[in-house]
Amino acid sequence: MENNENTVVEVIDNGKLTFDGQVISKIVDMAVKNVEGVAIVKSGGGFSLVGKSSGSLGINVEVGETEVAVDLRLVLEFGKNAREKYAEVKALITDQVFTMTGLKVVEVNAKIEDVVNSETFKELSDK
Repeated sequence: MENNENTVVEVIDNGKLTFDGQVISKIVDMAVKNVEGVAIVKSGGGFSLVGKSSGSLGINVEVGETEVAVDLRLVLEFGKNAREKYAEVKALITDQVFTMTGLKVVEVNAKIEDVVNSETFKELSDK
């Protein structure tokens, strides 16, 4: 499914609970912003850092009836361990999506598209 489609999560007392794909994308964005040393790529080459407007993000979600798959485009701060940061990102996304929606995250794919030094990373996060 595309980001903008609704998915039925649960039928509750003659009603149903649905989530737009963009809601899942926002949850993913907010989760990644809580991991130090990584940022989501914006279209146009900018970064989405903690506390900053996310704009058009390097996030793609596929939402099924009970499951979600996530693809990310990330920037890594120099000196950070990519595997550790990926594990943090994956765990936080999985936890937050499930906690907030009840949807199971079955896949998180991340592509590191750039590495920036600590000074540049800090400057970008201070703007």
